[in-house]
Amino acid sequence: MASLDHITTLIQNRQFSQAKTALRKLTRQKSKLGIDWQRAMTLAGHLSEHDTMLAAARNWRSEAAGDPVRIITEITALGVTSNHEEAIKLSRVLQQNMSGSGAADGYSLEGFYQARFGKKDEALALCREALKRFPNHAAAWEQISSLNGFDDLSADILEMERVEQAVTSTDGRLAISYALMRAYDQKGNLEKAYEYVTKASQLRKGAQGFDVTQVTQYLMALQSVFTPEYIQRHEVIGSGDGLVFILSLPRSGSTLLEQILSTSDSILPTSEHAIMRSSTLKLGNLDPNTLAAANNFEDRDWAKMGKSYVADLRRRFGASPNYTDKTLTNYIYAGVIRILFPDAKLIWLTRDQRDVAWSCYRHRIQGAPWTDSLEATCRFIKAHTSICGYWQKLWGDQLIAITYEQLINEPDETTQKLFAHVGVERPDDWFDFHKNVNPVATNSLAQVREPLNEKGLSAWRRYEKFLAPTFDREL
Repeated sequence: MASLDHITTLIQNRQFSQAKTALRKLTRQKSKLGIDWQRAMTLAGHLSEHDTMLAAARNWRSEAAGDPVRIITEITALGVTSNHEEAIKLSRVLQQNMSGSGAADGYSLEGFYQARFGKKDEALALCREALKRFPNHAAAWEQISSLNGFDDLSADILEMERVEQAVTSTDGRLAISYALMRAYDQKGNLEKAYEYVTKASQLRKGAQGFDVTQVTQYLMALQSVFTPEYIQRHEVIGSGDGLVFILSLPRSGSTLLEQILSTSDSILPTSEHAIMRSSTLKLGNLDPNTLAAANNFEDRDWAKMGKSYVADLRRRFGASPNYTDKTLTNYIYAGVIRILFPDAKLIWLTRDQRDVAWSCYRHRIQGAPWTDSLEATCRFIKAHTSICGYWQKLWGDQLIAITYEQLINEPDETTQKLFAHVGVERPDDWFDFHKNVNPVATNSLAQVREPLNEKGLSAWRRYEKFLAPTFDREL
């Protein structure tokens, strides 16, 4: 049985497949004494092996089942691996066995996951219970605000401002800043709302901002690698039927799009995950130099990566004739996807860049440091649009481009086009997508529980006086 030291060496030597296999075997040892399960979780993260990370988290908690830190760690891993119902059950363990802030964490976490299933009233009641147990619970206020669940807006603002003075952690200050931003927005005080957007931005980015120049250079390098000749040399012929990949920026409507497609019983939504990255680690995080060296790969090397992706997809989500994958890094992997799955279908979803920029900047989006400033957000959007335009040429008819505005203003025609593209008959009740019980784990969890509406169109205009100078300069 390989040790964690040996697995670390395998990773350092870029022997990722062997490292993943060894780490999976190690986690099957359950709570064997002497294994540093926290380190195992870290290694699993490096490998994007989230199911293995969950197994390690379970093993770690089994050694001290009542430890609240270990319970929360397992709950987090359950959420990352789409085990939302189990996360709810484990949150109740905190409620039952802890007091004060510990119990409040349990109620807030359950509220977080109940909201993913569209159970707004239950989620709000749980968050209010968290505040009863621990009045300074900033995360509960953030969840209440994201669900538009204020009871008495003026009274809630006063209480949140008190909490703002009490919390000291960066995460707590972030949470209460977002909550106050939404509260003042709802109250119509746009100056105060934008003040809290700015506070959140400053808390996120710290001393140094995000350098979009490096992203732009990297994406240009990807284009130079994934030429038609490179694709033709390596593509796995006959692979990818039933796979649907969505290219989009955050806050562009991809969750709405996936919910609409999943009204068909033959399409299983998988939302966002790291399975593609985990399956293609042999390519070294898509470093252009490594990709150039991949010319030496044999056909079976490429085929093995594709089979690994499909196997892990089925292992986590179950069997289905068709899957949608809306992982936000698909814009980076589209060239690899073209090689591994030439029969797959792609959908490039865009939206008014100003609405996207404003929405990204004012939300907390994990793994998107480019949202830390409005300028960086605009520049990233332009780089993302450029690379997706290249993928559109590379994929040809296998990729269609639609806009969020088309989805809202021309729903019948646009959805008919979407279902035809993926080769599935459009259900008669597709417009009831908002009644889906699929868990939604993005910032759009409240919006997609409503019928199609125009609320999100030109939303940036409300804050035009704050945003226009940057938009005029950067977009």
